[in-house]
Amino acid sequence: MRIPRSSQRRSVTTLATMPRTLDLLVISSCSLCVVAGCAGGVDVDRLSTVRATLGGCGLGDEVVTTDTITPSAIPGLSPLQRAQLIAAVHESVHTDVTTVDEAFAVVDGHEFNRIVLHDTRTNQFYLEVDFGAGDNSYGAIFYWNTAVEGAAIHDGFPEECGPLTFNYDQGDVAPACTGLLDYANTASFAALDAYLPSNVVQAIVDARTAAPFTSVASIVAVNGVAETRLQQLLSAARSAGLVGASCSGIDDQIAVSVDEDVAIVALVNQASASELHGILAFLINQTVVGDLVAARPFATAGAVSAMSRVGTATFRALRNAATFRGPFEDLAGAIDAIDRPDHQIRFARHFDWVPLVTGATGFSSMDCFGLASAQVPAGATLRPTPAGGNELMESAGEGVALASAFDALSLDPTPGLTDLEGRTTGHSFFGCYVSYHPNPFVFDRQAIFVDTATGASLLITSHDVE
Repeated sequence: MRIPRSSQRRSVTTLATMPRTLDLLVISSCSLCVVAGCAGGVDVDRLSTVRATLGGCGLGDEVVTTDTITPSAIPGLSPLQRAQLIAAVHESVHTDVTTVDEAFAVVDGHEFNRIVLHDTRTNQFYLEVDFGAGDNSYGAIFYWNTAVEGAAIHDGFPEECGPLTFNYDQGDVAPACTGLLDYANTASFAALDAYLPSNVVQAIVDARTAAPFTSVASIVAVNGVAETRLQQLLSAARSAGLVGASCSGIDDQIAVSVDEDVAIVALVNQASASELHGILAFLINQTVVGDLVAARPFATAGAVSAMSRVGTATFRALRNAATFRGPFEDLAGAIDAIDRPDHQIRFARHFDWVPLVTGATGFSSMDCFGLASAQVPAGATLRPTPAGGNELMESAGEGVALASAFDALSLDPTPGLTDLEGRTTGHSFFGCYVSYHPNPFVFDRQAIFVDTATGASLLITSHDVE
């Protein structure tokens, strides 16, 4: 038995076919208004106006959602959202604004428009933040989940255009660890000499005089600096109070935060071998995947880094895969944050599907697709053809609808579902629908999808107690 699905699929709605109520799976696309303090509903005419201006920079060819926020939203704004609003205001004459309260105070009507834009060619997402200033609108278009501007909006038109695609590789220094660079650039000779050999200290001073350090790689390029010296520098920066506990450390010449450390460990411990192969597809020799799977569970990112064949490029790729957050990751995180024990939905993005399928026992029904018969346990049915992206989207949409019951979901699901559809259209998936009915009152279900080409996976689970 599958996760319950409606008799007719209701797909992610694009602007071209959107009804004026703009609803999806009976979820209002202005559900964000409930938590963000929106002033009114979606302005469809506004969508058309925004879409007409996209050509100036080409950052998106589809408007996904829009909302308007007022000062009542301030308590719930994240640090990133605050930074975006302040940066948007700086594109007007109000360059002296430094707080979000000041930002709301200087814009017309004390409100901002936020429009999620999507590029259907690249599956990139952007957030436009604009506001009224006299007879025109000003603001900025940001790359998704960043405060990096892809375009400025002046007099209602995008200008100062950045590239269409944004490189989400975070470099080799997490924001929590940037104090390492500050220390290497500013510490006195005597302070450095307390931790490093004098000849290495002199080489560091000479190098930073020529050009300041901007990355771990630029420090490693200094003669005499290698792994041991990096760790000594980090210890010195911690002692000087420039690097705090939120910086986990330096592994394979990548300075990672505690949050990144946790995410890397979760990915490597939970991902299937096929997903790890997909993440590390750039490697000629991928025997490292088997080594990682055999050695898990790992306790720290440092333990992953210490594995044979894991070097800077491999570790960085794992870090990037573990920490990337697009609209779908935001949606999955919001779903997983809902605590409703008797009616629980979970979206897992990294997991080992093999034991869930080949080791399944005690199920009431199990319907699999695209797998070899030897991989399917006795009692399960097998469809030889894999699933398409539309079948995955149907299960995902129904999972979102269940999670959204009683207005429990804290954000508008439309961008996340649009993102997932962009990632899965044209792809094929193997997997299973598994149902467990351990007693008359409990119904547990799993929908397992694994991309046949990349190994990317999605596990949708539901737990219902009647």
